[in-house]
Amino acid sequence: METLIRNSHLFKSLDDEGRMRALLESSLARFAAGAVILREGEPGDDFYLIADGTVRVETRRGEGTDDSVELATLGRGAFFGEVAVLTGRPRTATVTAAEELLVVVFSRALVERLLDAYPRVRRLLETMVLGRARDTIEKISSR
Repeated sequence: METLIRNSHLFKSLDDEGRMRALLESSLARFAAGAVILREGEPGDDFYLIADGTVRVETRRGEGTDDSVELATLGRGAFFGEVAVLTGRPRTATVTAAEELLVVVFSRALVERLLDAYPRVRRLLETMVLGRARDTIEKISSR
């Protein structure tokens, strides 16, 4: 798990103390293939880093519709759940395990402490969130 955090695009900006804090205050969770890890519209207090396996990320095409669009398939080293943790708003997508999944779970409180202590990581995460938002809008509107 330490290597995963150290090599993560997001966490490599942390110093040794920050990575150790992330490591010590996080937890591991396993999900079976087909399990819904988070559901669009629900509150979210956790942020996930994929240690092993893949997930499918989908969102509804419009409010109150069941028509969905696949946004991404994410694998080892990718993260998800960051938008709700950063903004305090409900989940923006549904994430389902495509196969057996092992994730590192970071609580909102831990993420907030790390982002306060490492403003560069905050800027990086915010940039990634904006990029994902643009990609989502493009995928929803292109169909």
